[in-house]
Amino acid sequence: MIEFVRPSGLIPVFLALALLPNATLAQESAPNAGPSPLEAIARAYQIEVTSNPVFPVRASYGTIDGKSADRGAVERYTSLFVAEFALYPRELIQRAKLKRVVLCAELSFAGQRRNAIPDFEHDTLYFDVERGASNRTYLRKVIHHEFFHIIDLRDDGQLYADKEWAALNPRAFKYGSGGANAQGVSNTSMLTDAVPGFLNHYSTTGVEEDKAEVFANLIVDSAYIEKRIKTDAVLDAKVERMKALMKRFCPSVDEQFWDAAKKIDRSDRPRANGTGAQIVELRPECLCPPMCATHRWRLFPHSHRSRFGFR
Repeated sequence: MIEFVRPSGLIPVFLALALLPNATLAQESAPNAGPSPLEAIARAYQIEVTSNPVFPVRASYGTIDGKSADRGAVERYTSLFVAEFALYPRELIQRAKLKRVVLCAELSFAGQRRNAIPDFEHDTLYFDVERGASNRTYLRKVIHHEFFHIIDLRDDGQLYADKEWAALNPRAFKYGSGGANAQGVSNTSMLTDAVPGFLNHYSTTGVEEDKAEVFANLIVDSAYIEKRIKTDAVLDAKVERMKALMKRFCPSVDEQFWDAAKKIDRSDRPRANGTGAQIVELRPECLCPPMCATHRWRLFPHSHRSRFGFR
């Protein structure tokens, strides 16, 4: 067992991984080369991390399917995964009762393609390392988003209901029908201020997705969050509640944790002009700069526009 201690608990494991001898991005270690980063993660947190999945996996709520990913894809994903996952104190993983992380390809749930799946019955997180690989910032957010779903369930046994969180929203607001029904919306996770109090369209689909998006973006894109909450009181209240509920669930998730999240090297983040180009591609009828006030409503599908007062 590998244990890394700091005065207030466990130090972020990614700092300790740098001290491990001859670590590589390989899925398996060469003889006498010391543990690979994935092996180090598994040992530090006392969980299983595998890229040799066994499918299908049957649960009471549906069937999880997929296949082994290309070795090169796993290696490219490893540096990203290790940097993000190693932020977590070991206490948090223990309290969430996570036992296993599976890296795979062509992941699906009940026949629907998914980028990631939290399997609550088997205490497992599945990540498709190939789908969406061109946007590494998105992949980083997915790690935290999906892990939060497990935290959310372990916190109080509730995933799809949180009256206190929902009460932070404008009185007339109603969540949608859940994230599963937004899987076909290509720009659903794109950050936008089109709807005050929410980070993107996906956040409006359910309270569980709203919370998971706040958690993931607080870790990966804190600069955007900090800018938004200066003029968005609802989002500001959600950020404060998120930090409070995480501290209550796991005392090690303190301000030192949130500060450490800002220091992770994310130099593979898309440039601002790259993000703008993506938005224009998704809504070619608008040639305005990103977040154009006149046309930003086009980021939302027709079924959601009337709810937010757009035509």
